[in-house]
This record gives sequence, C-alpha cells and structure tokens, in this order.
Amino acid sequence: MNNTVRTTIRIRKDLFDQSRLLALKRNTSLQEVINDTLIKGFRYITDINSHKEAMSAIDAFADSMRGKKVNLQKLLEQNKKDQR
Repeated sequence: MNNTVRTTIRIRKDLFDQSRLLALKRNTSLQEVINDTLIKGFRYITDINSHKEAMSAIDAFADSMRGKKVNLQKLLEQNKKDQR
C-alpha cells in the first residue's frame, strides 16, 4: 500500500475543473487524476540518477582542481582566442 500525506495545495481553478471532468470521465477519484498528472510531470522534470551522475562529475572536477593555481587572466585570453 502506498504511503499518503495529507496536504493542502493551491491549484488553478481551470486546471481543477479539467481534472474533475477527467475524473468523472474516467470514473475515478479526483485524487487519482491529480496524482497521475503529478507523476507524469515529474518524469519530465527530473531523473534522479542523471542528477546523481552530474553532481558526482562536478564533485570530481572540483576535487581535481583543489590545490591547483589557476590564472584567470590567462584563461580569459585563451577563451577570447577560441571564440575568434
């Protein structure tokens, strides 16, 4: 059984009305329609594994740069040359 949390959220009236009509059409509860919509939306927003991989790559880069002296002026000049 899924764990549930009781919460209060604000939903735009037009989206609420559309969700209610969809729930009636599907012969299901409004809560199910909203939960399904949230689940579908989160697939587009985030992928936890890719975030973990990206953060570990950033951390590895930061660790590799520790202790190194970086000449910012030299980097900027090289960058300007590359852009030409």
